[in-house]
Amino acid sequence: MAEGIAYAGEFDISSLKLYTATGEIIDLSAVYQELDIYENMFSNALTGTIQILDTNNLAMNAPITGQEFLSFKINTPGLDNVPIDFTNHVMSIYKIDLRMSDRGSELIILHFCSPELLRNNRTRLSKVFEGNISDTVVEILKGAKALNTEKELFVEHTLGIKKTIVPNKNPYSLIRDLTTDAISMDGSPHFVFFENLDGIHFRTLDSLYEQGSVGEFIASDKGDIDFAEGGISNVEEDLKRVLEYSFASNNDTKRNIKSGMFGSKAIRHNIYLKNYRVIPYDYFDEFNKHKRVCNNTSTDNPIYNDGAVDFANNLSDFKDAKIFMHGTSEDSAGTDTQHYGGAYTPNKILNNISSRYAKNTEIDNGVKINMQINGNTTVRTGSVIDFQLPIVGTNHTGDDFDVYHSGKFLITKANHHFVSLGKKYTIHLSAVKDSFNSKLPSGFGESQEPRGGQL
Repeated sequence: MAEGIAYAGEFDISSLKLYTATGEIIDLSAVYQELDIYENMFSNALTGTIQILDTNNLAMNAPITGQEFLSFKINTPGLDNVPIDFTNHVMSIYKIDLRMSDRGSELIILHFCSPELLRNNRTRLSKVFEGNISDTVVEILKGAKALNTEKELFVEHTLGIKKTIVPNKNPYSLIRDLTTDAISMDGSPHFVFFENLDGIHFRTLDSLYEQGSVGEFIASDKGDIDFAEGGISNVEEDLKRVLEYSFASNNDTKRNIKSGMFGSKAIRHNIYLKNYRVIPYDYFDEFNKHKRVCNNTSTDNPIYNDGAVDFANNLSDFKDAKIFMHGTSEDSAGTDTQHYGGAYTPNKILNNISSRYAKNTEIDNGVKINMQINGNTTVRTGSVIDFQLPIVGTNHTGDDFDVYHSGKFLITKANHHFVSLGKKYTIHLSAVKDSFNSKLPSGFGESQEPRGGQL
């Protein structure tokens, strides 16, 4: 990777153009100050900002009105085959955030987003879709009267034939609803819908975990400078180095209990057969039912201790902590009776809703780390990275790295930050893990609340 690159965080912008509503094309490569691109696995589209120093009164002469388009192509030297390329699929300027005088010039900040986000806000769907949920998602994304995207799609195939009646909904809202009912061919219900620098994704977390790691990053001090080589530092080591890191609020037990991450039950009421079924969920029992970020059941372990905490029960034994209820209309043959003229798959949200809620809580409130790294264009939201955290303070185990908080992490958010002055590219990212590499020691009865004579 280091071949052809002079220092970690170096980048090249080969194209940066603003297309105005009047048909003018303005080259911004010499006047931009900073460019930020935001990816978020819990958002449906890319967003960003560009800061320009205007000495030609572009705001009036162009003019800039919030109806422009922005195109750019950015490379990491030595990685020309993995660019951030939005020359064929441009961004839409939607907001002029700041105009401030600065010594005879004007500092302007423009906000941009994927054009699909604006189309979503302009469009409502009122129709019937039939087929696999994955086919419906592709139809919505590509439909000329829906999102009409030409970006690359990463849509995982789903089970079952559904009939979806859409009552005047925005396309993104409909797709988000479909993630709750989608089941992959491997039986996973953990679908996510987001856009990253590669394209638009409707897929399971399991499929993201299977991609493997895109790089290794280590929380370490800056490497030595080799003065014999002209003051050049080790670029490859610098690309792996975590510049800053902090662990966000992790393992909020109170919140995780209320959200049903540890234990819950779903009550499925069948209005056709006049019966109901209670489906319990247990965090520890179902821990390996679906893939984890390490993608290795032999090294994936719960991030909580399974020892007794109350009434000789562990955290997952309290199923009343969260209760879900939903109605269905399934006949004895397993067909959805609310539709005639076809053997449609009934809604089975309640079979998986507990698992989905638990997984969403783990991703949002599991082991979460925020870090800053030297940028390279291979890093994406939805990618898996290896993070090594050196042991701080006294080492009681003899390990080189923290055995719990090191390992594979899933990137859920990324801010790609490009600064013109000095040509420096950094990435501020959030990453999570839903398992530990080593099993937590069991406290048995020692983890229970001490009382009376036990104190």
